[in-house]
Order: sequence, then C-alpha cells, then structure tokens
Amino acid sequence: MLTKPAKRPVSPLVVRKFSDFRSEEEGGVTIFVVMLFVMMILFGGIAVDVMRYEWRRVTLQETMDRAMLAAANLVIPPNQTPQSVAQSWFDVAGLGDELTVDYSAPTITGEATSSSRRVVGTARVRSYNHFMHLMDYPYFEGPVASGAQQGVSKIEVILVLDITGSMGESSGTTTKIAALRTAATNFVNILKFSRDAGGNYTIPKDPNNLISIGMVPYSSNVNMPATLRDQFTYSNIANWWQQPPGVPNINCFEFPVSSWTQTAMSRTTAYPLAAVADTYRPGTIPNPTVQTSTTGGRVVLSFRSPTATGTGTTGSVPNMAGNDVICNHGDNPSTAANETTGNMVLLPTTVPSTVTSQIALLQPRGRTSIAVGMRWGTLLMDETARPIYDALRSGVPGMEGRPVANNDAETRKIIVLMTDGDHVASDHIRDAYKTGLSPIWRGADGNFAIRFTAGGPALTGGTRPYMPTATNTCSGWPIATNREYFIPHRKANAVAQRVGTQAEGAGTGQSITGACDPLAWQATPAWTGSGTVRQLDWSEVWRFVRVDWVVQQLYMRSGVSGTSSYTTVRNTFVAPYLTDDAYMDNLLNQNCTAAKTAGFEVFGIILGDAVVEAPVQNCASPGTGYYYKVTSGDALNAAFEQIAVLVSPLKLTQ
Repeated sequence: MLTKPAKRPVSPLVVRKFSDFRSEEEGGVTIFVVMLFVMMILFGGIAVDVMRYEWRRVTLQETMDRAMLAAANLVIPPNQTPQSVAQSWFDVAGLGDELTVDYSAPTITGEATSSSRRVVGTARVRSYNHFMHLMDYPYFEGPVASGAQQGVSKIEVILVLDITGSMGESSGTTTKIAALRTAATNFVNILKFSRDAGGNYTIPKDPNNLISIGMVPYSSNVNMPATLRDQFTYSNIANWWQQPPGVPNINCFEFPVSSWTQTAMSRTTAYPLAAVADTYRPGTIPNPTVQTSTTGGRVVLSFRSPTATGTGTTGSVPNMAGNDVICNHGDNPSTAANETTGNMVLLPTTVPSTVTSQIALLQPRGRTSIAVGMRWGTLLMDETARPIYDALRSGVPGMEGRPVANNDAETRKIIVLMTDGDHVASDHIRDAYKTGLSPIWRGADGNFAIRFTAGGPALTGGTRPYMPTATNTCSGWPIATNREYFIPHRKANAVAQRVGTQAEGAGTGQSITGACDPLAWQATPAWTGSGTVRQLDWSEVWRFVRVDWVVQQLYMRSGVSGTSSYTTVRNTFVAPYLTDDAYMDNLLNQNCTAAKTAGFEVFGIILGDAVVEAPVQNCASPGTGYYYKVTSGDALNAAFEQIAVLVSPLKLTQ
C-alpha cells in the first residue's frame, strides 16, 4: 500500500526571513510617490498648455476689440475702409511671430447707414501644446469674435462761445474769432454729416433728426432775439427803436445772482433788460473845481461834439465797434452790411445750415462774462425750456418734445463752453435810468440840452445858481428863473466877464476859462439849427452819447451845484453788475455744479496761454476728454473735432 511521505520541516531561518519582510515598513510608499510625481508632471504640463492657449486667445481678443473700435469710427479717413483700418491694427500688433501658434486671418463684416457704422470681426487662434501632445492632443484651438458700433443717439447740444473783444486778436495766420468760426462749423458738420470721397462733410448721417444744436454767444452779456425775449417776463424795455434808424436787435437780461444755483429759469419773474449804453470811463477822472461866485460857475472842460466819431477820450457817441457797450449786437458800423442779428442766441435746431450760418456772423465785441454765457446755456438745456421750444421751434423736424427730461437715459445733453480769457467785472445802467423820460433834449442837428428845475430827476433838481436876485450871477449877468435849459455846445470855454450894462456874451472884462456862459442857458430847448427838439427817453440818451459825455458835458460843464465830482455823478447812473472775477468765478462754479447734477455733460475749452484754467476746468465734467487747453487756431479746431467724435457714441457691442 502506497503511503504519503511526511513533510519536510521548514527551516526556522526561512520562516524568520518571511516574517521580518512582512512586518517591514521602510520604503513602502516609494512606488506611490513615483506614480504621483509622474501625475504632477502631467497635470502641470496640461496647465502650461492651457495657460499658453488662454494668453494667446486674450491677446487676439484685445487686438480684435481695438481693431473693431477703430474700424467703426464714423470719421475714419476717406481713403480707408473699415476693413483696411482693422487690418492695420492686426499688422502692427505683431501676432503670428511665434512658431507654436497660428492666428487665422480675420474676417471683417458689417453694415453702415447714414447715421451709424457697425463692424463685426471673427478669427481663430491655434496654440500647439508642449505636453498634451503626449496624450494625443497636439493643440488647442478656438474662435474669437468682436463687434463695435458708432452711431447717433438722441443728442442735445448747446455751444457757449466767447465772442469778446479779445477774440479779434491774431492767432497765427488768422484771428481767434475766425478760428472759432471754423472750429464750431466743423463741429456741427462732424455731428451731422459723413465725409464724401473728397474728404468733405456732405453726406447726411442724421436722417431721423436726432441731434439738435443751439448756440449762446456771450461777452459781458448775452443778446437774444425779440421772439425769445417775449417768452419771458421782463421790465425796463427800451423805446428808442420807435425813432430812426429803426428797431435794434438788442435784448439782454440781467438775471438775479440767486439763479446761478439752478439750471431752470422762471418765465413769470420779471427780469430787467440791460440798457444799451457805452459805459466807457476815462483813465484820468476829471474832477474840476466848481466856483459859484460873482464870476460864475467855473468848470474847466473842453467841449466834445456828440456827433464825433472818435474813440477813447475823444469819442462822444457809443462805440458800437468797441468793448464798452453793454449788450452789443455785433454790427460793424464800418461796413454797409446789416450784422445786427449776428451775436445772438440761437435756439437749438436740427437744421445744420441754420447753425453754421449763425456761426459765420459772430463778431468780437465786449468783455468776458463766462458765468452769464453758461447761465444761458443751462437754462436753454433744462427741461423747463420745452414751452419755449414748442413756441419757437414748432414745425422744425425732430424738435418735438425737446428739450427732453433732465437725466433722460436715452439722450445726451451736452454743453461745450469755450473762452479765451478770464472773467472781467462789468458795469450796467441802474434800473431808474434805463427807461422813462429824461431831463435831456436833442435837436435835429444832434446837439443836446438838459433841463435843471426844482424837483427834477437825476441831479437836476437842486438849486440852480445865477438867479437874478442873488449875487452869484453868471459871469456878471443874472439869469431869469425860466432859463432852465443848459445847452453845452453854446457854452464858450472862456468867458469875458460883464462890465457895467454890457449885453450877454458881449462882456469885455476878465476872460475866465470855464466860467459860466449865459448864452448857454435858455428858457426853451431851442437853438439855431435845432429844428424840432425832442425830449428823450433814458434809453435814447444812451443810444446817442456815452455815459462819460453825459456826466462831463451835461452835468459837470453846466456848473450847477453838487456836480463837481465825476465819480459822484457817474455812480448816479452806473453800478457794477457782476462785481469782480472771484465773484463771477463762484457764480460759474455754482451753475456748472447744477448742470452736472441735472445730468448735463460739460466740455470745457480754453484758448490761450495766460488764461486761468481752474474756473473752466472745474466746470467741465469729470473724466477723460472733457477739458482742453489749446494755444492756436489749429488746436482749437482739433479740440472741437475731438469733442464731436466723443459725442457720437462709439462702443463695443460683442
């Protein structure tokens, strides 16, 4: 019988070796660590490849965005197309200069209308992998797309333009006012037209009349047409147009300073109209001594004819071509053309030719009051001006419902404020001497008389010397109480005093310069050649002669009591309107703050090196492109063009 052999015994040494191996822990994770390291290298490589692809995709996207914005610009040069503009951006971007990346040529499409341009671009980027090709992924590839559009939104623009006398100064080969006319005209054309093949703005791009443009030319005040004036309540209206040469186109309000804190303006509050007056003040103030003795009143002042046409210290008539006339209409008396409608407010319109025609009429006149110009700009932009537009712009396409509500989300309200100087304080005629009968009379020959009588107005009611019962006679002759009219052109500069019973004007006594001349005093305002002598309204007085002439020749030269001080007499008629530049800067700041609070965008332009920047710079809206300082006509034009481009919205659409 077969038997199973017995097992051989296991060597104790072998058993011990296996037991020790089973319990040994050193080096147990080595294989795991090796495997983990390999995985880390693999995933790190994936991250590198992904990051390389993403960086290149973003680079292409950013280039595409910039190219689309440039291509969608409405004012690209006429010799280029949106495609060529976009391609130039890709050409200079330096894309495709790496061996491990491919950029496909961009495909650019779009559409254009008369008022907008839309451009869309697409491309692809392929980034070759350094690591993932080991996993059979040789590259990453993806599309890039972008789109941009510039076009016309509903826009309301007011140009607030400096037309002060300094704008007549030269600027390079032209004048400041000529440069302004060019720049403002180009601004209108860029907003309303596209360029043709010749580079001229002739192709309308606002067929739906979405853009309205108005203009406020300003100097020491702002002149408006009578139709606009009649939309408000007013006082102190002059009546001098009732006489030849006809109706002047002059209407300037003097707004209360409290109104600068807001953009709206009441149409029921009565605003005084400014008197049209030449407030010239001579550099050397004449303060002669008035002597009321037996030799008569002595006032040493030479006579200046009211019909003189000179200027400065020799002129007597208002210098309508100068800077001293309050509310100047801008007519140039040296030309035969009627320019009286030039320096006037233009209510906004959608018709570009209406605006450019008015721009062409601008003439440099007057002193600088930026705050007054801005005040008019904000009141015409404010929503409360809609009844004015309804009355005066009815029938003009696209003007219905304008101005839209302040802060309207779909409309840009824009004020462009331009100046070439700092604020200058201005004088004005006091309300009491703007209208109403004056004590002054004028003959058909252009000479004047003034009546001094008890209780008379404006320094004419004092006790007149030279009365027959007094020892204070007129160079020896007593003058009857009814001889109340002083006629300055009849007074001699030197009067020989009366001796004995000599007749008036035939004295043989001592000749005294500036002495009282009895021949200058009459009972009626009439003289040889006077024809029909007419009593003047105060507004007519300022039409015919300067304030300075009235002070010296009618009051001081007459020698009546209380008229020896030029300043005293002048201050009777004239007072500061806006007192100094700091005060006016503050008013401007208040009104600009109100404008920006109301949702208006304010662009500020300064022309010149010596202009204090802070008032206009602070007035401009915050952000890039709202403030410009320029020193030449070309730079002024460039600033207006840049603003026009910024006004037309340019934005990415995808």
